[in-house]
Amino acid sequence: MSTYIPKFRRSILVLTGIAALAFAGLTTPAQGTDLGEALAHVNWKGIVGSWVDSETKGERVKIVYAWKFENKLIEVNSTMGDTKGISLMGYNPDSEEVFMMGGNSEGGGNLGKWSMDGDDAVLELAFVRADGEKGEMNLKHHWVNADTIEVSGTAEEGGESFTLTLVRSK
Repeated sequence: MSTYIPKFRRSILVLTGIAALAFAGLTTPAQGTDLGEALAHVNWKGIVGSWVDSETKGERVKIVYAWKFENKLIEVNSTMGDTKGISLMGYNPDSEEVFMMGGNSEGGGNLGKWSMDGDDAVLELAFVRADGEKGEMNLKHHWVNADTIEVSGTAEEGGESFTLTLVRSK
């Protein structure tokens, strides 16, 4: 992981994807439900709060999930190094999908959607960096316990795998 972090840091959009882990797609809840019900349905509503990387206790990665509109929309504020990101996550009742969209302080942006793989949440994320470079990434999020989430994926650049452990900040 440590050799990958500099590449990872260049793409705060990936971090935004990690920040979005709370919105792990759904096993098609009834049309017309909201984000709160969708998250409860797949046992991911507990993501709301503050999270930090386990290695540096937030010096490298910090993510805060907060309801912007209760049960309708979550604002995710993330910091990785000097780069800050903001994402909005919500539920589309027509398509029955949980979506994520965001941007960062470097000028990049992203758009993604969530699905479930068993109990794990998987984010399919398309991003564009400030320099115009485009990419895609899949990030798998696994609850280790109520205060720990393990995020794993494969970097598009070179196919390197990585794992990041997030712990609840108290």
